[in-house]
Amino acid sequence: MKDILIDKARGCLIGGAAGDALGYAVEFSSLESILRQFGPSGITAYSPDSKGISRFSDDTQMTLFTAEGLLSAYSTNPDPSPEEIRRHIEQAYLAWFATQTAFQLPLATSWLTHVRDIWARRAPGNTCLNALSDLKYGHPVSNDSKGCGAVMRIAPIGIFYAARSEKSSLQKAKGETARVAADAARISHLNDLSTLASVFTALVIFECMNIHVIDRLTMRSVISQAMNETLAAVPDSPKAQKFVAIIQKALDLAGSSRTDREAILELGEGWVAEETVAIAVFCVMRYIRDFEGCLVASVNHDGDSDSTGAVAGNIIGAILGYTGIPEKFRKGLELHDLLLSVADDLAGASDANQMHERYAAHRPYGIDENLKFINGMKFTPDNITELGPDDIFVFGSNLAGHHAGGAARVARQRFGAIEGQGTGMQGQSYAIPTMQGGIETIKPYVDDFIEVASECDQNTFYVTRIGCGIAGFRDEEIAPLFRDALKLYNVRLPESFVRILLDE
Repeated sequence: MKDILIDKARGCLIGGAAGDALGYAVEFSSLESILRQFGPSGITAYSPDSKGISRFSDDTQMTLFTAEGLLSAYSTNPDPSPEEIRRHIEQAYLAWFATQTAFQLPLATSWLTHVRDIWARRAPGNTCLNALSDLKYGHPVSNDSKGCGAVMRIAPIGIFYAARSEKSSLQKAKGETARVAADAARISHLNDLSTLASVFTALVIFECMNIHVIDRLTMRSVISQAMNETLAAVPDSPKAQKFVAIIQKALDLAGSSRTDREAILELGEGWVAEETVAIAVFCVMRYIRDFEGCLVASVNHDGDSDSTGAVAGNIIGAILGYTGIPEKFRKGLELHDLLLSVADDLAGASDANQMHERYAAHRPYGIDENLKFINGMKFTPDNITELGPDDIFVFGSNLAGHHAGGAARVARQRFGAIEGQGTGMQGQSYAIPTMQGGIETIKPYVDDFIEVASECDQNTFYVTRIGCGIAGFRDEEIAPLFRDALKLYNVRLPESFVRILLDE
């Protein structure tokens, strides 16, 4: 049974990340646009980046931090109170918040922040960002959001307590699942529909983890039982009947003759929690033994394709296990091995030393060195004479492209800068004009550079002290223009710029 549990834990996390990555490519596209781009079947395979990696969104990032917070609570205290668990999950979400908004350095309170690729902004939801900003600065969270930003990150809670149910009573483990899922959801989303959807999803995953083979009839029983326990855990909610009704509608549509797209159109677009879960339930019920069919149906619609794909992937992954996921959805998935490792941690398959190092000491024990910040922050060297094949030299220029002095001259002589071209990429260099006016005239060109760098993540950009030589500006004037570049792991800045930005 332990091997089956581990396989299902891995399937749940990888399945969610796979649905997230498949849907992330079309998250803000209409169905019409998806079909025009990918053909009549819609998107059916990953759209990898230039490195061949299929990137996931904030949904899977936050799922990983949910796992970190939960496991940190139990690594610190084997029998933590509900308040302790919530505090640890809050701390983990604040670490994720740092990866979206802060200087790119690992945090002492989070081993996940030692993983370089976690520091990437992947269309984070405003409700999560605003709520966590309030928490960071000591303000009460105040919203009535039923957005899907809570339910899309909840899966680790169902996995963890399902694994623990072997050591405690089944009913107690279900109660803990419901309570912790509700608390985790309310960290950022205060509407009851978000709470109901999150508790229900965690309980469905809990049940799927503990049943070896699941067919449609069994899944109906799982859903019915999870719904009863959800209503008991969130009693007297005025939103309960609305949630019950949309889940029942999803079940009815799954057994109807309506096409996938017609049915999903009736359920909504998935931007809010109850619609996300309903679409996931529909897709799982219709494709109960078909991982690919479930994922493809869950993302090809108008709306929040990555979140509906993530939740559907979590559930179908918990049903079929990792061994039931086709190779095409494992290969090239971002942070695949890290996801497997965290799934093993949740399932109780990791050794005590690894658990202590990661979740009590907050060190990335057992993670490939290439994923870590090996030498801390790297700055642009003072004197660059050579570049690697994927490196780009960023220099200050004039609009006429007369690369006659300073870094511009180095760019022309060594790195392919083109005489007469004053802006943008040229050879292994990138020109930012600094000699056409004041700071306000430089900013749009810096903004353009940051956008280019964010899209060319296979390159490393070395920014020189642009504008601080012949153009006559001070570091304190130029550095703030590069504030957003701190969020990009492939941009190196002069040490003087970084120190100014950190002191702001």
